[in-house]
Amino acid sequence: MTTEVILDPAERAAATSDAIPEPVRVADGVWTMPVEFPSEGQPLRYTLGYVLLDGDGGVHLIDPGVDTDANWQRLEGLLAALGTSVSAIRTVIATHLHFDHLGMAERVQRATGAAVVLHRLEQAAIDGEFGGADPERFDRWGVPRARRDELARITEERFTKAAIAADRLVDGGDVLELGDRMLEVIWTPGHTYGSMCLRDAERKLLFTGDHVLPLMNPGLGLGGPAPSNPISDYLVSLDKVIGFDDHQVCPGHGYRFLGLRARCERLAAHHARRTAEVAAVLDRLDRPSVWQVASQLYWSMGWENLSHYLLDSALAQTELHIARLGRHHELEKTA
Repeated sequence: MTTEVILDPAERAAATSDAIPEPVRVADGVWTMPVEFPSEGQPLRYTLGYVLLDGDGGVHLIDPGVDTDANWQRLEGLLAALGTSVSAIRTVIATHLHFDHLGMAERVQRATGAAVVLHRLEQAAIDGEFGGADPERFDRWGVPRARRDELARITEERFTKAAIAADRLVDGGDVLELGDRMLEVIWTPGHTYGSMCLRDAERKLLFTGDHVLPLMNPGLGLGGPAPSNPISDYLVSLDKVIGFDDHQVCPGHGYRFLGLRARCERLAAHHARRTAEVAAVLDRLDRPSVWQVASQLYWSMGWENLSHYLLDSALAQTELHIARLGRHHELEKTA
């Protein structure tokens, strides 16, 4: 398949407006669970989670979203409409550690005793084994003092609201048995170091979290320091899933679609262009800061309109491309 096929026009319309789509049936016993993403400076209106029903009456959640009372009520209402309830939840799986995916897992865990599942590297990041947040990055990036408070709040949300102890830690290649359902774990570092996709081979479904999104180029390296370059990791991770072109892509934001190969190719091409663009700016400027390099790049919303999450991600991506070029030494040294 060479082009994208939109599977639900209403879902696509919601993704480009200020609306939250209605839950829809994905496949036998699989439903979308759109939940609100209330956060300052965040352009995304909702997270697209998923409800899986097994043949034994159990309920399993993928990426339950931000923990708010309104989202809890959305979950209760959806399960009631499906003829079940919160008490039937057996498993909560988070594709990665960000609170807009993992946030409500702890409430479900407390209320039901459901097992929370994470990739082992995400639990390590939550536990601080990779150093957690990077407090020196604002100096290193050359962020103006007037812009630092808004970025500091992003760090607090990412690393404080995601604190949880998973009941099961998994690796790539593991298989999750959810009643009569089987999900293969595919480790896809890039967005975060422990990001994972989940494949239902029988139904040809691929739950991609934030690894592959239909409308956005996912931010990379947004899970704390990693031992390798997240851009290089991400390109390898795209290759891990590109072969599932006949699978329905079930992302963590946006809408479901077919055409995974074409989307992966476009994502890879974006990073090739960005690396070249960063190289050109470094060639032109003398001893710039990361902030100055980023300000010279093309951003779809315009550099002057980036704030909060988008600004933090833009600066992180810029630094990663500079690192991938091996041109750290050309940056301005900041205290």
